[in-house]
Amino acid sequence: LPKVIVAIGKYCRRRNKVEDIKENFMDMLENDAEFDCLRGLFSWMHSYFEDCNDSLKPCIFYLPVFPTNHNIRWRRLMRRWIAEGYSRDTSSGTAEENGERLFFELVDLSIIQQPSSKSMCRVNGFFHEYIISRPMEDNLVFALEGHCSLNSQLVGKHLTIRKSWDRDINVFENIDFSSLRSLTVFGEWNPFFVSTNNNMRLLRVLDLEDTTNVTDNDLEQIGKLLPRLKFLSLRGHRAITRLPNSLGDLRQLQTLDARHTSIATLPQGITKLQKLQYIRAGTSKQPWNEGGRVISLTAPYYDSTLTPAQDGDGTPPSQHPAAAPPTQIEEGVGSSTSQAGAPDVVKTSIASRRMPHTMLSSWFSKLCYTAPRLNSLGVEVPAGIGKLTALHTLGVVNVSGVGGKAILMELKNLSRLRRLGLCGINRENLKELCSAISGHAHLESLSVQVDKEEEQGLFFCFDDTISKPPKNLKTLKLYGYAHILPGSWMKHLDNLKRLDLEMTIFRQEDLHVLDELPKSEALGHLCVKLIQDAELHFTTPKDVPYNDLHPRVLEIDCTSKVQVSFLPPARMMVYVEVLKVHCSSGSSLRFSGLEHLVCLKEVWLKGSYGDELKQDLQQQLSRLQKKPVLKLVQS
Repeated sequence: LPKVIVAIGKYCRRRNKVEDIKENFMDMLENDAEFDCLRGLFSWMHSYFEDCNDSLKPCIFYLPVFPTNHNIRWRRLMRRWIAEGYSRDTSSGTAEENGERLFFELVDLSIIQQPSSKSMCRVNGFFHEYIISRPMEDNLVFALEGHCSLNSQLVGKHLTIRKSWDRDINVFENIDFSSLRSLTVFGEWNPFFVSTNNNMRLLRVLDLEDTTNVTDNDLEQIGKLLPRLKFLSLRGHRAITRLPNSLGDLRQLQTLDARHTSIATLPQGITKLQKLQYIRAGTSKQPWNEGGRVISLTAPYYDSTLTPAQDGDGTPPSQHPAAAPPTQIEEGVGSSTSQAGAPDVVKTSIASRRMPHTMLSSWFSKLCYTAPRLNSLGVEVPAGIGKLTALHTLGVVNVSGVGGKAILMELKNLSRLRRLGLCGINRENLKELCSAISGHAHLESLSVQVDKEEEQGLFFCFDDTISKPPKNLKTLKLYGYAHILPGSWMKHLDNLKRLDLEMTIFRQEDLHVLDELPKSEALGHLCVKLIQDAELHFTTPKDVPYNDLHPRVLEIDCTSKVQVSFLPPARMMVYVEVLKVHCSSGSSLRFSGLEHLVCLKEVWLKGSYGDELKQDLQQQLSRLQKKPVLKLVQS
C-alpha cells in the first residue's frame, strides 16, 4: 500500500487540501485521472476479489460488520464465521481449524492486520473502504449510522448499528428483517432492537459485545424471538446477572460468551443445548490497577487512566509468542471488548489493556497480576453439563460448591474438550479433577485455580496424582494457593509450549523446586507470593545442571519482610523482561542484583511501598545499560 500513500501525498501537495478525498475516498482513487498510477493496483484487486474462492470471499465481505480501525478478538471473528456457515467441519479439519486457516490467509493478504497482541486483529483500513464501496450484490453488510432517512436503501443480510446512529425507531421498524442473519450493535442499546415488532427469526448471530446498557430484562424473550440463534455474545455487561430460562429454547446455539458479566450460575436449561461448542463465562473482580494511574519515572511522564482489560481468548494456535511488556500506544484507540457503560474511545498511553494480558492467556490468578485484566471467578454449572458432548471450550467453572465433585466427574464425558478452565480446586476435589483430565485425548489448554486452605501452610501439590497425562496439552496454567512440585506426569507432556505458574512459598528452599521443573523451557510467567519473612535468592546453584527456565515475566507479591537478590549465575532469570512488584500493607521489600537481569525492560511497582524502595529501584535501574522504565501504579 505504499503506492496509495505516495499517490495521496502528491494529490494533497498539489491541492493543499484533503476535504475532497475524504468525502469520496475510494471513488476518487479508482476513477480520478490524477490517480492513474493506481490503475494496476485496482485492476489486480478487482481480479482477485472476482476470482476469490468460495470459502474465502464471504469472510472478506463480512469484515465491514466492524468499524474502521476497530480492534477485534480473532476468536470472536472466527466463532462468528462458524455460526454463519463460512467455516465448517471437513474431512481435513474441524470448523475451528478451517477458520484459523481462513484467518491467516487474510493476514497473509494484509486484509487483516495483527498488532503486537496476537489475540487481537483489525481490518486494514484501505481494504475496509474498498469492500464497502463494492456493488450492493457483493456487499453483504448494511449499516445504520448518523442520520438515516426512511428512504435510505437499507438491505442486506448483516446489520451493524454504529455508535453514531441517532436511534430512530421509525427508520428501524421500516426495515425488512425477514432475511437478516446477524445483528451487531455498537454504542447504546435500545430495547426496540430485538422485540416482537421485528421479524428476526432467521437471525444466527447476536453480538452485543460493544454495546452498553443491556439488562436482564432485555434478554427475557430471546429464546422465543430468535429461535435459530447460533452465536450470542454478552461479554463485558456487568449489569447482566442471570441468563433467562428461554435460553433453553435456543436449540441451534453453538457459542455462548458471557465473560465479564455478573452471571454466577448458568441455568438448568443450558443442558438442552446439544449443539453448544463454546461456553465462556465468569464473573469479574476489579484488577489490581483498574481505575488507577501509571506514572513512568525513568522515561517521559505519562499520566493515564487505565481501562478494563480485554480478554483475548489466547493466542492463535499457530502463533505462541513469548510474554511481552506493555508499550506505548497512541491516544484514543478503541476497544472491542470495552466494559458495558465504558466509553468507546479511552485516552491511554500504554498498551496494558491488551498486550501482557492476551499474550499470556485469559485465565491467570487473582494474585498473579499481568496488568491490567479482569480477574477470573468461575460460574457454577448445572448437573447434566456432561450431556453437552459437542463442547470443546468450557470455562471458567467454579467447582468449590457442594456439587463440585459431581460436575468434575461429568467432565469425563466431554471427550471433545480442547480448552478447560476451572477454579475452586481444593483437597476435597483434587482426585476428581485428576480423574477428569487423565488420559484426555484432545485437551490442549488447562487452567486451574487452587483455593486457599483454611490452615495456613498446608498446600497440596500436583505430583503423581494424574495417572495418564493428557498428552496433547499445549498450555498449562497453575495458580492460587498451591505448592507445585515436579510431578512425573509433567515429564510426559511432550507438546507443552506454555506454562504459567504461581507459587506460594515460605522460605528460600521452596524455590529450589524450579531447578527440577519438568518442561521448564515452557515457563513464560512466574509469580512468587511470599507469606513470611525471608531472604530470597534467585541464582543457579553449581550442583544443579543448567535448565531452560526463562520466564519473561516475574512477579513478586510481598506480604512480609523480604530481601530479594539476583545473584550470579542468575541463569534462571536471564530472560526476564518485566518485573512486577506488589507490596501489601505492613510489608517491607528490598532488591539487589538487578544488573543481572540483562533483558529487563520494565519494573512495575504497586501497593503499600515507601519512598525508600522507589528511590532504590530508580537508582539501580539508572545504572543499567538498557535503562528500564520504572512504572508506579497509583490508585
